[in-house]
Amino acid sequence: MRVNPLLVPVLVIVALLGTVFAAQSIGMWTTSGRTTVEAAQLNPADIKGWMTLQQVIDGLPIDKSALYQAGGIPADISADTALKDLEGVVLDFEISTLRDTLAAPRTELSESTPPAEATPVPAPATATPVIAQTAAAHATPTSLPAGVILPGSDIKGRMTLAEVTEQCVVPLDALLAALGLPSDTDANVAIKDLVSQGKLSEVSVVQQAVTTLQSK
Repeated sequence: MRVNPLLVPVLVIVALLGTVFAAQSIGMWTTSGRTTVEAAQLNPADIKGWMTLQQVIDGLPIDKSALYQAGGIPADISADTALKDLEGVVLDFEISTLRDTLAAPRTELSESTPPAEATPVPAPATATPVIAQTAAAHATPTSLPAGVILPGSDIKGRMTLAEVTEQCVVPLDALLAALGLPSDTDANVAIKDLVSQGKLSEVSVVQQAVTTLQSK
């Protein structure tokens, strides 16, 4: 029996597409550019900013109240919230700090302790407290001792680009180029604000860029 010469290539293409669709349906194929992480083997170091709280809960696994306690996350925050979105909402929340906390012995996380409750902030009675509050919100971290260079891995989202270049001793223009930011970017903008604006994916991008610059 004569076989149509076009039949074999068609069967190969159908088989490949079927494999791709099957892999996507079970979560083993991704085209989003995000690192694929096996949910059943998720480690604190694997946590990424695009992950939701629920993905972290399911992947570690960890009790919801313990995760919220570790990150200082108010109980009214939805578990469907992405970690990177918390950096502009929850005071002093850092993805890198959450990784470190979760990497500590699990006994340090009391699952019986309820997560923090959101406490409404009363409006100031006069203009004076507003000024003081604004100044405190923009206060810069304590300067390092003379001769001490901050490692890229210690960079926090609350730091500004200017503070990073000063404390990590890297040129601002080189840092902006490494991050793919315009040369006229305001150096006084906080990293977490760049993340919330969608200009950076997460704080770890800055940590990696600075570490590379410092190694040169």
